[in-house]
Amino acid sequence: MRKTWDSIIVGGGSAGATLAARLSEQRDCQVLLIEAGGRDWAPQIMIPGCLETLLNSRTLNWHYPGDPDRTLANRRLTWAAGRVLGGSSSINGMVFGRGLPADYQRWEDGGAAGWGWDSLLPYFRRLEQWNGPPHPSRGQAGPLHVRRFEQTDPSCQAAMESLIKAGLPYLEDYNIGITDGIGLTQANQKNGLRHSVARAYLQPARRRANLTVWTRCRALGLRLSAGRCLGVTILRSGTVIPLTAEREVILSAGAIGSPKLLMLSGIGAPAALRPNAIPVRHELPGVGEHLNDHVNIKISAFVDRPTYNSQRSGLSALRHGLQFLLNRSGPASSPANHVQAFLRTDPSLASADLQIQLMPFGFGSSEQMRRDGMTAVVSPCHPDVRGQVRLSGPDPLAPPRIAMAMLECREDRQRLLRGCRLAAAALQEGAGGRLYAPLTADLSDAAWLDFFTDCAALNWHPTSTCRMGNGSDDVVDGALRVRGLTGLRVVDASVMPFVTGGNTNAPVIALAERAAEIISGAPGRKLIARDEEMLNCQP
Repeated sequence: MRKTWDSIIVGGGSAGATLAARLSEQRDCQVLLIEAGGRDWAPQIMIPGCLETLLNSRTLNWHYPGDPDRTLANRRLTWAAGRVLGGSSSINGMVFGRGLPADYQRWEDGGAAGWGWDSLLPYFRRLEQWNGPPHPSRGQAGPLHVRRFEQTDPSCQAAMESLIKAGLPYLEDYNIGITDGIGLTQANQKNGLRHSVARAYLQPARRRANLTVWTRCRALGLRLSAGRCLGVTILRSGTVIPLTAEREVILSAGAIGSPKLLMLSGIGAPAALRPNAIPVRHELPGVGEHLNDHVNIKISAFVDRPTYNSQRSGLSALRHGLQFLLNRSGPASSPANHVQAFLRTDPSLASADLQIQLMPFGFGSSEQMRRDGMTAVVSPCHPDVRGQVRLSGPDPLAPPRIAMAMLECREDRQRLLRGCRLAAAALQEGAGGRLYAPLTADLSDAAWLDFFTDCAALNWHPTSTCRMGNGSDDVVDGALRVRGLTGLRVVDASVMPFVTGGNTNAPVIALAERAAEIISGAPGRKLIARDEEMLNCQP
């Protein structure tokens, strides 16, 4: 078994698969990609309508358990993350959103110089093959197929028209640098099938002799010596194996997995390491801090027209299955949401601060879900709440601890109140819906807040636990190198200074595209020579 490589990438998700494909374009670079999950062979991965099956899978989803949340009556939320090649791009709702230009200005303002909207736009164009109306900011030749879902459910269409009448601008394309508006969902699909990074990037690259992919391979810790990361220790087929990276190790294990591996390796805050019997090898106080994610509130209503609730069984399910098999269309080809809205809850704001997604499916009790319904999912674009990822002990195979008080911030609650009232009106007045109990048209603020406590959930967009910036609490620099160490970078959602407004999969791929260019711009030994300067960078 080969044990020495030029670059070792830990994590085969949206960032890791993208990096593996791009870095292996350098024929003199031997790249190893290791993934804890298996190959993306499960047929339900390819079928968009199988989202519920994917999210419930214990094989394909990590199902990280959260700590009890005191703002949710001590409910424990579960954090989803893909446990398969392609990572979360293989199990998510396929919603393709670049985020808002103001998001990336916040990144730059926070110390991530060179990561603004204008800087990232070429990489958004590079990654996609846009199957929609042409626009200068859309890519036409990238590996990832993106299309607008045109088969919109009538109830979602009616609710969208209600929001337009309320003053929200209609958008032909919400991914070209908008500040607010509403439009049909764009999804990463090809011929009606999910188009994950594993299919778009990794599958074509697997033919290269200088790219090796190991699945079902767990990273146990990083190998450090004299301020440098030498490699990574893995568990493969029951055997512990030390691997060496001649150039560098790149962590792409996600906003939960990457800080966990850093802390297991003794990189982090002493207060977080010592209680778990981990010796401090390199002090970096920001590791695992600043966890950022979108909380969501689902508002469902009964409607008098067929939606997906009544089409999941019997002859309807058979008909839709045949429709999908014959021409890759119908409900089985549907992304999770049919409509995306970004709105300003305060007209004085420069950009949207709230996202509303419309779904052709009602969520509730088993009795409620037997009837046709639809749902509006309401989320603050830029939640103020922050959490932490911590170790649960020194065992590298144990799940980490994840702490977040989701409704702790007053402004987040106020945004949700304003958004939920607007969404409820769109369901009732636009789609003719009747809200699921206990919601009513005249619900008080206090009753809404009680509903939030009972029903708030995660959008599963975790970011910022290895934050990029130049502050004392930041983990990586603008080139995504771990501060104060050489031979080690982090490239995934954990480096985002703040979560972007909307879904995060497309921003992660664009981030990895730019990271690949930064890394390959200094190939071979030049990379090591440049990284030696980092030894003098104090965290």
